[in-house]
Amino acid sequence: MPIRRLLVLCLLVLTLVPVAEGQRRRRAVRSGPALVTPGQCHTFGLVKAGLKATYLTNAQGGDVNFTITYISDAPTETRTTQTVTTAQGNAEAETVVTGEIVGNLRAIKHVFVRTVSIVPVIGRFTTDVDIDFVPSLAAGPAAGWCVGNTWQTAPSVQTIMTRPSIGPPTTITNNLIGSEGIVLAVDDVIQVPAGEFHTVKYRGAIVAGTGVSTAITWVSKEHNIVVRQDTVDAGGSVTSVTRLMELSGG
Repeated sequence: MPIRRLLVLCLLVLTLVPVAEGQRRRRAVRSGPALVTPGQCHTFGLVKAGLKATYLTNAQGGDVNFTITYISDAPTETRTTQTVTTAQGNAEAETVVTGEIVGNLRAIKHVFVRTVSIVPVIGRFTTDVDIDFVPSLAAGPAAGWCVGNTWQTAPSVQTIMTRPSIGPPTTITNNLIGSEGIVLAVDDVIQVPAGEFHTVKYRGAIVAGTGVSTAITWVSKEHNIVVRQDTVDAGGSVTSVTRLMELSGG
């Protein structure tokens, strides 16, 4: 499968999972049940190490099966491994997402992805990718997720440095446009193939250069992982649906 497609997929999934919330608040929440604020708000806990989530994405370009295994989750860093299967082939990846708190927002400042795939004739092919956001890419509230809360994602410069095992490294710079997010619900119960989940539902945006796609995302309150995500184009048509198929280790 195309390396670029795999990297976009890995980044998409991880950037839509709520990143660890402030260092001070999270020191008391190393693992286990999430903290719940009375009323229409919710505060996520950390993702349990060893949690394994398998997804299916139905999209216009073809179905994608992928599995994310959480190696560790800390206040400002999340490490995972991933396997991806498409009609074009299979690949594996290791991903490290580094975040920070900017004002009252959580933000992503760096993503590292190491992708390994088998290429006919060439054999094992490894690509390392470093992605930097300046300023950091805001992705949601830093504290409780409360119904009706909105946030602004300011324009950001994205620098992607790619270092393949064969061939020279490349650097690409993109100007990401701003967007807005909103918390739609804090206890939306939905059913997916992996079971029934109580979720925080929010509307955000996937930004790429001058294009913006709206994403409606449901995140498990208990596990702090995405259980469903629908992407919608500018005309309101659903372009992809991702559902959690299996969950283990939680």
